[in-house]
Parts: sequence; C-alpha cells; structure tokens
Amino acid sequence: MKLPNRATCIISLTSIVVGISFALGVAASGVVKAQLPAVITSLGQSPDGYTASVLAKRAQLQIEYKNLMPAEEVSNYKTVIMAVGASLKGFGSAGVNLDTELKRGAEIVKACKDQNVLLVIFHTGGEGRREQMSNRLLDTVAAKANYLVVLEESNQDEYFTNVSRENNIPITVVESVIKIQDILKEMFGGQ
Repeated sequence: MKLPNRATCIISLTSIVVGISFALGVAASGVVKAQLPAVITSLGQSPDGYTASVLAKRAQLQIEYKNLMPAEEVSNYKTVIMAVGASLKGFGSAGVNLDTELKRGAEIVKACKDQNVLLVIFHTGGEGRREQMSNRLLDTVAAKANYLVVLEESNQDEYFTNVSRENNIPITVVESVIKIQDILKEMFGGQ
C-alpha cells in the first residue's frame, strides 16, 4: 500500500482547517466576521468600553457606544461587543453595582442568543481587570460568547484560552490595546 507524500498530507490538513474555520464564520486569520449595525457596551463600567469605541472611530467604523445598554435594545443590532471589567469608580458614576451588572450581562447574553446576534467579549484591561469582581462578570458572559478578543496580559492564567477551548469559541489574543483597532477593521471589513 502506497502512503500519500508529506506535501499532500499538509495540503489536505490545511484545507480541512481552513474549511472548518470558514464554516464557523472565522476568517483565515482567526478573526470572526461581524456585521453592522453594532454596539459596544461596558459590563462592569471600566473605561475599556469607551477605549474600544475610540478605536472603532479611528478605524472609521460606525459603531455605537452605550455603556449601560439594556438587553431590550439588543434587537437593534447584528453585533454586540461587550467590554468586560469592573470599576468601583465606574459603578458609582453609572449608579450601578456588581449585582445589577451581573444581571444585565446575563440578560444581554440571553437576548443575543435568542435573537441570533453575534456576541463578542473584549477583555483589554490586563491583569488589573482580572480581580474578583471582574472575574465574576467574566464567568457570567465569557463562555456564552461567539468570539473572544483579549489582551495577552489578561490571559496570563490562560482563563480565556481555557474558556475558548472548552466552549469552542474562537479567540484572538493581542499584545497591545491599540491592536484592537486592526481587529475591528478586520471584523467589519469593508462595511
């Protein structure tokens, strides 16, 4: 019996991986394709959501920013980007607390699933936004996302890598927050 040569095996395996990636809605680079209209909301009221909205503007994308978007508004969008990270100062300014944000996060996740809206979780706050409150918020939403975009520093304990692996969620890990601008451009390419 003649075995296929190494080049044939590599080409076959590459074709399979690319085929699976596109079947899952993932570009060859690993970035999930998203559609407008889109919104960025903060879960935990850290400044990370606002930072993502500034980077979206720099990428010349028309993405709304609503730091306290309620679940009832999910139906207005095809993509919801949720920037997760707890901030006590942000809680105070927004008039919310951990319990109300946990509830809102769970409601948004459910609404996205029920209405077939793409849910993207951003975690760009680094190790500083991986304390107990932020982790509780992440535990509520991360495993239910369609796509994870995280700062390398946020993933030192491989929390996001494990969530991605265990729940079959595509993940992009970036070295710096500024790279989010490129990720957004690629996600919404040409829109």
